[in-house]
Amino acid sequence: MNTTLIQGLNEKILQAKVNAIDVRPFQFPTYFPLRQVNAFNWKTLTNQKFGHNVAADIAADNASVGRKRRPIFQSASGDLPRLAISREMRRSEIKDYQVALALAGDIYARELVQYWADDVEYCFTGVQAELEYIAWALLSNGGRLAFTPTNNAYMATEFDLDYDVDSTQLIANSTSWATAASADAIGDFRKAIEEGKKINSSIRHAFMSLSTFYKYASTAQIIKACASYLDNATGIAQTPDITAVNAMLKKQAWLNGIQIHVIDIDVTRELSDGTQTMGNPFADNVVVFSEVPVLGSTQYGLLKDSAQNVIRAERAHTVVKKYSEPEPLKEITIGEADALPVLDTAYKNIYMNVAATSW
Repeated sequence: MNTTLIQGLNEKILQAKVNAIDVRPFQFPTYFPLRQVNAFNWKTLTNQKFGHNVAADIAADNASVGRKRRPIFQSASGDLPRLAISREMRRSEIKDYQVALALAGDIYARELVQYWADDVEYCFTGVQAELEYIAWALLSNGGRLAFTPTNNAYMATEFDLDYDVDSTQLIANSTSWATAASADAIGDFRKAIEEGKKINSSIRHAFMSLSTFYKYASTAQIIKACASYLDNATGIAQTPDITAVNAMLKKQAWLNGIQIHVIDIDVTRELSDGTQTMGNPFADNVVVFSEVPVLGSTQYGLLKDSAQNVIRAERAHTVVKKYSEPEPLKEITIGEADALPVLDTAYKNIYMNVAATSW
């Protein structure tokens, strides 16, 4: 292992590049904010079950007071997995870089960023994409996520996740939202709120994919509820957007002013054979109802390695490293993180299949 072959590249420049990468397209940091942990394991914040408001008793003077049952606390925990992605600049690409460098002269070496910066950004954003995938696939599958050859290039069954959510939290509606004319979209929200009360959860937020939101907004019931009296009378009401739907829902006191959060991001996953799949990790025809907008945290630990001849940059939970190998000649970039989105609200959520299909 040798230091980087990129002339003029050092840790200061690498760090500047990593710091400049745009992470705004990713949604997981908003709903699963970063939280560093001391050890390399994760744990949910304690979820309280049966924490309803229990009334006091009328006690006689000088009598002992009866003890009430303490709430049951439930949590999940495990080891933080290592997320890693790498890319190589092979001999032919290194030759192209060296030719460009010779033509440009040493003074412009730092400006030849196209020969290395793409790999840095690819590896850094690859780690964020994996966290995005885990967060929304886990949430929309009722707190379960199995890593298989289909969704992970290198199987890591020891990191299969299962929060063992109670079956009473996994519900379905009676009429699919795809049946736009007769679907009871507002009634389904009310049903979720009532189910939430049974587990001491005051539902105020609903998470769904963009395609599921379109089905919701396209139901006759929602179109009518969001349209003006004139639009309804003249038959010109159209499918409302997210702003109009949330404005309508906010006015419904019997719906707790519930608000919809649309998860709209595509993640590309590449398997060991090079094949790729792309799609929204949030499952279609699923709505997750929560009492809070922040669903958990992305917990991470930082491993301080002491490898020689490696240049290294850190940004929060993610480490990017570059080094070279002499035979065969290659320049290697690695992005890695010991991190995991942790679903703190797992036992307070209601998970609804809106295609009228049971879990």
